[in-house]
Amino acid sequence: MSGIATFGLALLISFLSAAGLYVSSKFIAPKGKKTKEKLMVYACGEKYPAEKFQFRLEQFYYAVFFTILETAGFLIFTSAFANPLYGGIFVVFASIAAVLVLYRR
Repeated sequence: MSGIATFGLALLISFLSAAGLYVSSKFIAPKGKKTKEKLMVYACGEKYPAEKFQFRLEQFYYAVFFTILETAGFLIFTSAFANPLYGGIFVVFASIAAVLVLYRR
C-alpha cells in the first residue's frame, strides 16, 4: 500500500472512530434534568448576573492562530525525519486554517 493510501485509510478510520464515539455517547450518557439551579449563572462560588459577563474574542483569535502555527512548525520539523509529503500536506491545511482564523474577524 502506498503512503498516501495508508494516510487516507488512517484518516478515514480515525474519523469514523470519532463519529462512532460521538453518536454512541448520545445513547449511553445519562440525561440530566434542567432545573432552575442548573441553568443559573455561577462563577467562583458566587451568583454572577449575566449583565456583568462580557466575553471578548480578540485574544482567542491570537491563541488559535498561535496554536496553528506552533503545531505546523513542530510537524514540519518532525516530518524532516520521515516523508516530507506529510509535512507539506499539513502546511497547506494549516495555512488555510490560519487564513480562515485571520479573516474571521
